[in-house]
Amino acid sequence: MRVNQADIVTLNFELPNGVFKTHPALVVSNQNVLDAEDIFYAVMISSKNYNDEFTFELSNEMLSKPLLKVSYVKCQLLQSYTINEVLSKVSSVKMPYFEQIKQTIFETVF
Repeated sequence: MRVNQADIVTLNFELPNGVFKTHPALVVSNQNVLDAEDIFYAVMISSKNYNDEFTFELSNEMLSKPLLKVSYVKCQLLQSYTINEVLSKVSSVKMPYFEQIKQTIFETVF
């Protein structure tokens, strides 16, 4: 399966407590990273708004396909994955919303 920047995919995401749980995630790295390293970076998406200073709320108008629940990008939960770890492709974030999310991730993490 091919993934692209701004895609929303499902992954087994390792939570801060070390437990793995299936979650949607937003692909944030560009194609160059995937081509050079065979990995991509993604941030978790959750229906829970914990640590709201680190979240970006998604609305269905921002997406190519709506999500089933109100969802939040967890900008502080950034991890690397391989294509083999992708369970499914769910949607994608439209521009310029993706750029806004990227900026929020940058401000949160760096």
